[in-house]
Amino acid sequence: MDLSINICTYNNRDFLRNCLISIYKQIKDIKFEIIIVDNASQDRTADMIKKGFPDVLLIENARNAGVAPARNQSIRRSTGRYILLLDADTEFVSKNFIDIIKYMDSTPQVALLGVQQITFNNQPYPASRTFPLIRDIVLRRLAFLGFIRNSRHMKAHHLLLHDHDRPVEVEYVIGDIQLIRRDIFSLVGLLDETMFYGFEDADYCARLKKAGYKVIYYPAYTIKHYVSGITRKKLLSKIGIQLLFSHFKSYARFYLKHFDLLKRRTR
Repeated sequence: MDLSINICTYNNRDFLRNCLISIYKQIKDIKFEIIIVDNASQDRTADMIKKGFPDVLLIENARNAGVAPARNQSIRRSTGRYILLLDADTEFVSKNFIDIIKYMDSTPQVALLGVQQITFNNQPYPASRTFPLIRDIVLRRLAFLGFIRNSRHMKAHHLLLHDHDRPVEVEYVIGDIQLIRRDIFSLVGLLDETMFYGFEDADYCARLKKAGYKVIYYPAYTIKHYVSGITRKKLLSKIGIQLLFSHFKSYARFYLKHFDLLKRRTR
């Protein structure tokens, strides 16, 4: 098995359906499996998967276990040489995924790879970033203000000051899509399950960096990420407020674990 596509989902049935359709449409010449962990969705996600995609291995949780624990569940069940961690609100645009596999096969020092992303309205989305300082977290929450979103500091954090037309080493790529070598998990371990929502992606990249591996941004492949279309609605709900609290709690753990890496950016 070349590829295990691992998706954790929570009340994202319609996005997930489109995501699965795009996978079967766009990924060719690769032997792959799909493993989905449903974190106790209440929108009949599980029924949709069973009826429409019977080849998918479905794991149904009785409660919302959080992102990192759910992803670890799917990683443990995976059999592929490469593990693709994927969000349900994504859609494959490019067809040349086989080129990514070939690239990873030829560069054993690369442990994790992310790709180019566009939003629901086809705008560029910053998929690769520097490790986030506290000020980056605050400014990202204020990015609806144009002068902040377009500031030099935010462009530097989102690695937008230079054009990338070939694979480039970065500090981290966001976790809505991360391709990881299977054998890395036996060397570095699984995702940090104390991070319920957010920053488990940056944490894993930091751990790989400390172990001497490379994290790569690969711009020759594109996915669509619908995060900008759903985040505002979620943050206005009670659940959204709880997620926001969990998000900052996860960042506190990331900060304490990797202060040595963050300190380099403040010099």
